[in-house]
Amino acid sequence: MSDFEKLSEILKPYAKIFNTKIWLCEKIGRRLSCIARAGEETYSESYIVYEDQKYVLFAEREFSDDEREKAKNIIRAVEEARG
Repeated sequence: MSDFEKLSEILKPYAKIFNTKIWLCEKIGRRLSCIARAGEETYSESYIVYEDQKYVLFAEREFSDDEREKAKNIIRAVEEARG
């Protein structure tokens, strides 16, 4: 199983909780590299729901402030999985 698949498995429960497609990108210089994604594609507008020095989390809908706080758990889980 590739790293992309492993990290995408981490995102699946969160995509169900938030009921939207989410994807996580890692910042590499001025570029973004998609490292995981999960959820049903609706081909709607994407929103940045979390961003820090290393990661950007996108979703196909806007998140409330509470949901944005919960999104931080995704980043923590991915960081733990990556070591």
